[in-house]
Amino acid sequence: MYPSRSADKYLLATPSHSQYSTVLPPAETKRAPASLLGWMALAVVASVALVALVDPIMYQDAVAGATTSLMAHVSPILSGTNGIRPVQTHTVPRGPAAAFNQGVYSRPLLRTESRHSTTTLHNFPATEPEAPQEPGTSTKGVRQMAGVALGAVVAVALTMFNRLRPSKETKPAAVFHVGPVNSTGAAVMDPPAPAADRPANNNSRSSGVVTPEEAVDLPFTASELYAAIPERCFKKSLFWGLFYCFRDWGIVAALYYFQPAFFGLGLAGKLLWWNITGFYGWCLFVVGHDCGHGTFSNYGWVNQLFGHICHAPLMVPFNGWRISHRHHHQYHNDVDRDHSWRPSVAKNVDRLSTPIKWFRFSPLILLVYPFYLLSPSQENGFSGNHFWPWNPLFKKEERVGIAASALSVVAWAGVIAAATAHFGFWAVFQNYWIPYWIFVAWLDLVTLMQHTDDNVLYFRGKAWNYLRGAMSTVDRTYRHIIDPFNLGYGRVIDHLHHNISDGHVIHHIFFTQIPHYRLMEATEALKPMLGKHYRFDDTPVPSAFMRTLKNCWYVEDEGGVVAYKGKPEFKGWEKANMA
Repeated sequence: MYPSRSADKYLLATPSHSQYSTVLPPAETKRAPASLLGWMALAVVASVALVALVDPIMYQDAVAGATTSLMAHVSPILSGTNGIRPVQTHTVPRGPAAAFNQGVYSRPLLRTESRHSTTTLHNFPATEPEAPQEPGTSTKGVRQMAGVALGAVVAVALTMFNRLRPSKETKPAAVFHVGPVNSTGAAVMDPPAPAADRPANNNSRSSGVVTPEEAVDLPFTASELYAAIPERCFKKSLFWGLFYCFRDWGIVAALYYFQPAFFGLGLAGKLLWWNITGFYGWCLFVVGHDCGHGTFSNYGWVNQLFGHICHAPLMVPFNGWRISHRHHHQYHNDVDRDHSWRPSVAKNVDRLSTPIKWFRFSPLILLVYPFYLLSPSQENGFSGNHFWPWNPLFKKEERVGIAASALSVVAWAGVIAAATAHFGFWAVFQNYWIPYWIFVAWLDLVTLMQHTDDNVLYFRGKAWNYLRGAMSTVDRTYRHIIDPFNLGYGRVIDHLHHNISDGHVIHHIFFTQIPHYRLMEATEALKPMLGKHYRFDDTPVPSAFMRTLKNCWYVEDEGGVVAYKGKPEFKGWEKANMA
């Protein structure tokens, strides 16, 4: 049966669809409540308290430095002088000035400027120079790293099992329904099939192997899926959105603070630091991803603010990405209209030059994302230049937002350029660009493996509708990367990148309604109903990735429901067409 709550007011016509309609509610925004500033202040206080608990020395240094800096600027105003208070300086720069020149970033550098003198660099509080120590002889860095690691473990343990009380508010009316469009242009909900005609569901994690006929004739409707999900999964919490954002940024800050300790361990320490920092760049992107979908909070300006805070340092124009990504969700797995990892037909693959073909079907595909953002073309699944306000993908009223996001990335690029001029290319390369490319690899790997598999079906024309396309994605776990012997702790990595990999099927169905921290609860609630239509692949991701590169080359030129064919079939197609 349908949910008792009426959904008529959300049945919006979509003129661009002749047969099926994606019915989405208008974006809801609210004014910030009076308690918003209180929540933000509480988050700041909590962050300061965490720093004080984890590293009292760092906390004391930060407070002393801030106080000294404040007095250095306020005192001349109060005294009516134009200069600044004399401070102690060092002939040989210590801390970040020396460390960054050697490719090692340390504590923040305080810059003080007089109106009548050149800029002078200072370290606060001023102390006597410390005697140099041999690498590994000091336990301070180890102690601090252990403290931060313990704090991170506690934070992760608490948030992995966080549970909010069920909301007393009634569940909102159904968000969308998918079905034929009647003569008046209104979407009509698909009537549920009689229970006796439905295939039996199973509670196990199915491999998701379905026939084209089964993929078209789904045994459930969007409204039935909606009704089966607990109400609280649709509740967006500003508190939890800010918490996960600050948690990820806090871990990134800690990684940069303890970078000298990692680099002091030699190449092994550098590799560890680069990979963890790059991974957390990907985690921050996922937080911004929630902002783009409006699931970070119910407030549009908050989503915009924190979307830019998370994406600009990753060289991603938030609004340009947000709009192209919205198109990807609205037309997912439509061979002709999708905007992310859209499959090509054999003749288009054949037209690719040898270097591009080699790039596309090799591990180098994990470096494609910056080129995707900058490409002027909309061919082969690309969306055009995400920085250009006059990209045909963007509407006229969206151009200001596109330009603002582009400028935010340009401003960040200016920061990186200034750091390069000051500290040198090699220092910035080690501290920013290597983690950046690891972030890019994570983004490309996860998104490719969510949408590309020889077990996934793609649709054309009238065979496509929103629910069929949304169901054609794959949930995966990345636990094997940190738990190769299956000892049981590996799923923490899925939590750390916000379950975007193992909750992706449900995310595609309700992408504007369910925040990331409720995806797993919603997934577990729907598994019995989805049955064999739920795709989960527990294959270790490196093996699945190589299988995808071999088996996912092209789809047939014709047919309403198609699947990927691999390299051997493509070679056969080439021979047949050469003859």
